[in-house]
Amino acid sequence: MKKIIASSLLTLSLFATDNSSLFDDISSALDTNVTDKLKLETIKEYVDGIKFDDDYNKSKSSFTLMSHYENYMLLGSYSPTTLYEKAYGDDKQRDPSRDYERDSNEAQYQLSIKVPLYRNFLNTGAELFTAYTQNSYWQVYDTAHSSPFRETNYMPELFMEWTPDKKIGSSTLQKIRLAIIHQSNGQDLGKSRSWNRTEMMFLFKKDNLYYGFNAWNRWDEEAKSSRVQIEGDDNVNLQEYIGKQKYFIKYKSDIGNILLSHQNRIFAYNINKGNTKIDLTFPSPNKNVDFFIRGFHGYGESLIDYDVKLSRVSFGIMIADWL
Repeated sequence: MKKIIASSLLTLSLFATDNSSLFDDISSALDTNVTDKLKLETIKEYVDGIKFDDDYNKSKSSFTLMSHYENYMLLGSYSPTTLYEKAYGDDKQRDPSRDYERDSNEAQYQLSIKVPLYRNFLNTGAELFTAYTQNSYWQVYDTAHSSPFRETNYMPELFMEWTPDKKIGSSTLQKIRLAIIHQSNGQDLGKSRSWNRTEMMFLFKKDNLYYGFNAWNRWDEEAKSSRVQIEGDDNVNLQEYIGKQKYFIKYKSDIGNILLSHQNRIFAYNINKGNTKIDLTFPSPNKNVDFFIRGFHGYGESLIDYDVKLSRVSFGIMIADWL
């Protein structure tokens, strides 16, 4: 019992700013000539008198799951673009004879969470986060092919985020983010798609308008010598199709929000690829979710189709927005 009391007091003292009388308190608590009641009172007075170091409490963030990008479920969609589910043989080569036309009406959902790790990371004033985003495309209405999940993209990341809240002209710089991101679809050779990148994001606010841009740089990978090689680049010309920057502007109001974004390569704009996206959200009778409509046109909707140009309109519910 004496060892337990002494150990507990010593542990508490590690966080205390003033522990000059620690050994006197321990000695009193362990003195066999002192009654148990007096020992407990001594311990209680010591614990009540502890002052915890504020710097220690601020050095870490509590473990909290937070929304990162949008969390939503698109329950249906329409695409005038004819898309095919591509088949691959045992040799990882394309087998067009087994291709079939996809159902243009499919569901899609995204789960995106982040966890704060440290505040004032490395004395930079930034907060360090880890995050995970999963986007799945579900051919739920294609019962002829057993309603498969045709593609899921997985995206873990680690990033530092600053919140300068600094006035620049008539706008306010709200956030700066520096991230290391991996994205892949977890598929076998042939269908495998993956890439790594470093990304910067700047977010500004002016009244009800939020706007900014993302810019990324893909990490170099060696080209594959054959399709059956495991290591190497799965999508050599990815950035020619999805670009290197994204620009966005969002208007928020009580009756609904509208987001317009466009990504391309600003220094090679003549490539004329990338994509444009428009999102509309407005309140539903259920206060926990909003109605959600998305329009998409261009390349890179999913990793497996990064080099396929398509148009799609989808509808569903927004569970948690990112702004």
